[in-house]
Amino acid sequence: MKPPRNPAAGDWDLRRIQSLADELGNPKPALRFLTKYLAMLPQRVERIVHAVDDHDAEETTTAVLSLKISSAMVGALETEHQCRAIESMIREDHFDDATQALPALQQTTDRCVASRAELINAAHTSLTRGDRYYRS
Repeated sequence: MKPPRNPAAGDWDLRRIQSLADELGNPKPALRFLTKYLAMLPQRVERIVHAVDDHDAEETTTAVLSLKISSAMVGALETEHQCRAIESMIREDHFDDATQALPALQQTTDRCVASRAELINAAHTSLTRGDRYYRS
């Protein structure tokens, strides 16, 4: 069975949020993490934009790594991929390339935020199917 995807929000692999829920033994904290991830996306991208604009390699790396890791945890594949690319550009001191990559990251995350309700519903459906979890 293919993982649920929402093309409007980029490629998502809900198996990753499922793995997080499995590790936690409960879907509720995983869903809260996804909800918080989506709510914080605009601020997190803005942090990256400012750090790149300031040519601050340390701050950019910290902000990009944070977004990359959390994107991987929730299954936001496109965002994760874009963060990997920007991380590589910064490590090679290619701030001009990173600046050019930022609009695509902003567009991807804007689509994620716009599809927030759909993504949370899809994750909820995926995580609560069957009797795998205790419900309170």
